Amino acid sequence: MNKIKLLLAILFAINAMSAGAVLEITVTKKDENPIPIAISRFQLSGVNAQDKDITQIIQADLERSGRFDVVVTDTLLDPLEEIDALYWRQRGLEAVVVGSIEQQSEKIYKLSVRLFDVYSNKTLFSKSIRVYISGFRKVAHQLSDHIYEALLGEGGSFNTLLTYVTVNNNTEGEKEYQLNISDSDAQNVKSRIKLKAPILSPTWSPDRAYENKRIAYVSFQKGHSEVFIWYPYVRRKIEKLPRFDGIASAPSWHPDGKSLVLTLSKNGNKDIYSYDLSTKKLTRLTYNTSIDTEASYSPDGQRLVFTSNRSGQVQIYIKNLTTGKINRITFVGTYNARAVFSPDGKSLLMVHRMGNDYRIALLDIKTKDLYIMTNNVLDESPHFSPNGNMVIFATNQNSKGVLSVVSVEGNRSYELSSQTGEVRDPNWSGYLE
Repeated sequence: MNKIKLLLAILFAINAMSAGAVLEITVTKKDENPIPIAISRFQLSGVNAQDKDITQIIQADLERSGRFDVVVTDTLLDPLEEIDALYWRQRGLEAVVVGSIEQQSEKIYKLSVRLFDVYSNKTLFSKSIRVYISGFRKVAHQLSDHIYEALLGEGGSFNTLLTYVTVNNNTEGEKEYQLNISDSDAQNVKSRIKLKAPILSPTWSPDRAYENKRIAYVSFQKGHSEVFIWYPYVRRKIEKLPRFDGIASAPSWHPDGKSLVLTLSKNGNKDIYSYDLSTKKLTRLTYNTSIDTEASYSPDGQRLVFTSNRSGQVQIYIKNLTTGKINRITFVGTYNARAVFSPDGKSLLMVHRMGNDYRIALLDIKTKDLYIMTNNVLDESPHFSPNGNMVIFATNQNSKGVLSVVSVEGNRSYELSSQTGEVRDPNWSGYLE
């Protein structure tokens, strides 16, 4: 498929989806000493050029990270002209973002952006790109990532995607479940999957290209649990995995995107299986009379973390897929579950029970140190951002399901909530091309 046909297919698929309810973002905790920066409103050249989405999206991205205190100024600066560093230093700012938007045709714009450090008096990065008006949001998130990395020395996670489930009551009082996708800022929400049966455990495939992105999820739409694969950015029917014996649950992708690991209760016992999407081959990975479930691969695909009650308690285990050896990894508390690896493979994120409360915890695999990250009553479904600096999870606030994002250090957080229903089962995509 050539690029023009591919673009048309993506646009058709996106437009065919029904828009879901946009989640409201509330920043609940910021760094004590955020970096003060300014974003100058972009210079405009062209009748239809609009900069408000660019400046507002970048500002919201950086503010949401909790690491920056962002001021949008009406002072118009040309990215190619000299910047008065003293002027900005006297106003207590450390960096300035300046840019311009030039309309070159009906749908094509030239976007020029510059990030300037007012203390070193140096340009940290400068970019000039051509972009469709429909691509402004994506470019804005990319620029936010560049700014984040240039000022902090680590990658951002703004040009990424979220998937989550919303639950509402229809006019007859029946529950309706909707599988949604959105940008990382919970905007640009799309969905075409709405069911009266529960939708569980959506998870993004590791593919970086939009046209290859897939979401595996569990649905009870036929009265029993089955695993489906949704292709949200191309015109392709939702794919259903074969009907396995018993219950199918907790799908998770291999890092190469060619197979899924899932829990099956074949022969009445829950074990972990791998399913190859090309060969349709099913391979059993755990053999135990106890319950083995909620499996997830390490970033290199060499290890598998899963939940099991084989010790008499619900704990976390890691299987080395090369040697076949299985080791218990959690020893603090009587309940640890739903673990996932950090992007660097050195830590595990999990649900940990403290008394009657279920909280999100971080375990250092080498030292076995366990750090409790939250102070809630009912946390579940934790996942890392692609850079490993933030964690998204579902929780309960005022008897309502919401999503919460917290930094690994715990010094910044924000919540995503819906006015009309509950939000559950979040999953954060990897980086996008």
